[in-house]
Amino acid sequence: MTANYSNIAIAVITYFPKWYKGKLRSLKHTDKVRGDLTIEFIKKATKLGYRLVASDGKSAKTFRKTLARLPGLILTTRHSPNRSTGRRQAVIKASRMPNVKAIVLTESEKISLLDSITKITKPVLEGKADMVIPKRNPELFRKTHPLYMYESETEGNKIYNEVLRTNNLLRNREDFDLFFGPRVIANKKQVVNLFTNKYRLSISKNAYLDSYFNLEDYSATQYFPVVLALKKKFKVESMEINFSYSAIHRQNEEKGNLSHFEEKRRFQKMSILIELLYFLSKINSGK
Repeated sequence: MTANYSNIAIAVITYFPKWYKGKLRSLKHTDKVRGDLTIEFIKKATKLGYRLVASDGKSAKTFRKTLARLPGLILTTRHSPNRSTGRRQAVIKASRMPNVKAIVLTESEKISLLDSITKITKPVLEGKADMVIPKRNPELFRKTHPLYMYESETEGNKIYNEVLRTNNLLRNREDFDLFFGPRVIANKKQVVNLFTNKYRLSISKNAYLDSYFNLEDYSATQYFPVVLALKKKFKVESMEINFSYSAIHRQNEEKGNLSHFEEKRRFQKMSILIELLYFLSKINSGK
């Protein structure tokens, strides 16, 4: 199947309660930085002709009004702050669009990704892959991302892939850039379901694990679907792209809120890796 922008839907989530109009007043204002990047992302994506769905978690009214005025965007509201709730909502909405064959699930600030949409969706559109996990060009990854982020995600990827390999889920495959985030999925029920199902870690009725870990943050809609796709032997491909982190995004995370984001990356890496171990234990037990 040839690439056709109308066959591709991009699904994102938004949640910027502290966004405001006008110029950026401080590099510490993360919601303003990311909200502005999101608006730029949506404008560029819709101008290119992609179908786009955004699930908003009660951002500032001014931000929602700004999004509502953007042509070509389908804006929905979610009543939960959880990221996975929004991702499920956006994926379901995108999957029901007429003629959509590939869904790109990504963060709304990743403007550079739009330059590679055609490339990363091609294997899905041609029926050669059920899922594509984009991989950042190593040199651009190192040069354009905050150093602590580069080091944390490089280590996180190495450990995550090694655990998958130990569990015979990678075999002779190359490593995936799983901590990058974007996923391209075929609009097939069995594939879409992996991203819309809800997951638990607990095997027994005692839900202590599920109350301790917040799977709805990342694992439920970014990581566990990949693990299950590999276990079910779906066609999962890796594809390198030239992705660059936006300069203002980097400045916000390095100069505006350095200690906050350093701690966030450390906690994110550890929680995602621990959740993987518990999840593999559960699915390998057959329960």
